[in-house]
Amino acid sequence: MTEPASHLSARFQLPTSRESHPMIRCTHCFAAILLLLSATSAMADTLPTGIPRLDRNREIAMALSAAPAELQKDAGVYVLEGSGFVLVRASRNGFNCLVERDVHVTAPVCYDAEGSRTTLQASLERARIMAGGTAGPEADRMIDAEYHAGHLHAPAKPGIAYMLSPDFVKLDPKTGKAKVLYPPHVMVYAPFLRNEDIGVPKQFVRSTTHVWVEAPGKPEACLVFTSFKHG
Repeated sequence: MTEPASHLSARFQLPTSRESHPMIRCTHCFAAILLLLSATSAMADTLPTGIPRLDRNREIAMALSAAPAELQKDAGVYVLEGSGFVLVRASRNGFNCLVERDVHVTAPVCYDAEGSRTTLQASLERARIMAGGTAGPEADRMIDAEYHAGHLHAPAKPGIAYMLSPDFVKLDPKTGKAKVLYPPHVMVYAPFLRNEDIGVPKQFVRSTTHVWVEAPGKPEACLVFTSFKHG
C-alpha cells in the first residue's frame, strides 16, 4: 500500500535546528563558506583580463597619494571590486580619491566637489562597464553614449582634479615592471575645450613643459598642468 505523500515528506525532512546533529550543522556551515568564497572569486573574475587588482590597503594609500597632503585626511575613498568601485570612506571635505584602471594601467586621481558630482560619475560608470567584461575603446564609446543620453554630465563650473601620485603607470604584464605614463600633475576642468582652441600644437600635447588639453572636445576635457613638487 502506498504511503501518503505527507509521510514521505516527513521521512526525508531534515531535522529542525533544535534536533540537528552537530556534525550536520558543521557540514552546512562549511558548505555555506565554500559557496561564499566561490561567489566572491567569481565576482572578482568579472573584470577584464589585464585590469590591475590591488590589495585594499595598498589601493586606499595609492588613491590618497593623488591628493595634496592637507586634503588626504578628510577625502573620500573608493576601491575597485568585482562589481565596480565601492565607497569605503565618505568624504568630509568634498574631495574623493580612487585608483582608476585600464588594461595594465593604474591612475590615482582625486576630484574636488564639482568633479565628484560629474566626472567622477563617469569613472564609476566606466568601472561598472568593465565589471561587465568591457574595457578599452569600447568602454570609451559606451561612456560617450552615456554623456550624449544625458545620464552623465560635464562640470558646470571651474574645479580641479589632482593626480600627484607617482603611480600613474602602465604595468608590463610579463615582468610586472611599471612605466610612468605621466609625472604628477593637476587638471582644471575645461569641458569640450580642444588644444587648438588655446594654440597648443601637436608636439606639445602630453608635454611636461606646456599646458595642454586632456580628452579634447569631450565633456571631461581638462587643462593639464605638470606639478614639480608634491608633499
